Amino acid sequence: MYAGFLKGAHSKGMTNAQVGYVVAEFAQRMQLAEQMRNSPEVGEAELRKVWQTDQQMQQGLGQSYRAAKTFSQDEGHMQRLDAKFGNDPDYIQLMARIGKELGEDSPPGGITPVESETRAQLMASPAYLDNKHPEHKATVAKVRMLYEKQHAGQ
Repeated sequence: MYAGFLKGAHSKGMTNAQVGYVVAEFAQRMQLAEQMRNSPEVGEAELRKVWQTDQQMQQGLGQSYRAAKTFSQDEGHMQRLDAKFGNDPDYIQLMARIGKELGEDSPPGGITPVESETRAQLMASPAYLDNKHPEHKATVAKVRMLYEKQHAGQ
């Protein structure tokens, strides 16, 4: 994979140490770029362009979750899909469109079984339990919002 690059770098006078440095720095930057691309904050910002209110956001996320859960082979498959696409706004919107076709989203004045299951899963996740986890604040906010939605008006 790097043979052509190494040959070219050496022909330009780069030493093995210089090439090693450049390759390591590039790999680190690519990893950071991938992490940013899969960042929940980036995904949420993109989704907020489409689902501007909290109610629209929760409805869309609920529909997305319902579709993914319905068409996943099993819990392991669902987890792999979530790990691979869970913060991708295009995937989430696609699943929401499919989920919308599966039926009405949430009953008035309460949360759907999907949202209840999501809240329980979030509360059991490392991101919720570990306040040093990079996704802790976002996860706590999601749990709080689902709790408030469930208990609104009680």
